[in-house]
Amino acid sequence: MPEHTNPPGKSNATASLVLGIISVVFWFFGYSSILSVILAIIGLAQASKARELGYEDPIRTAGFVLSLIGLIGGALAFVACIACVSFAGIASLTIPY
Repeated sequence: MPEHTNPPGKSNATASLVLGIISVVFWFFGYSSILSVILAIIGLAQASKARELGYEDPIRTAGFVLSLIGLIGGALAFVACIACVSFAGIASLTIPY
């Protein structure tokens, strides 16, 4: 029976791709965008590890790019969510009853 082995770094590249996709999806759920940032950082680390192991494939590149987009978009979504909540709190304090 032939033994199936993955090249070194392929599992890291696949993990990076999956984490990148999930981090982009989490933008749209308000405060869960902080999870987007966390998953994107882990995805970037996995893509870097795959590159260190010598795995240069489009899967690794896609995982890196999606994780980077997830990091930037998640951070912006989280900041926007915090800004909305704080402006709503400020507005509720200034409305006379």
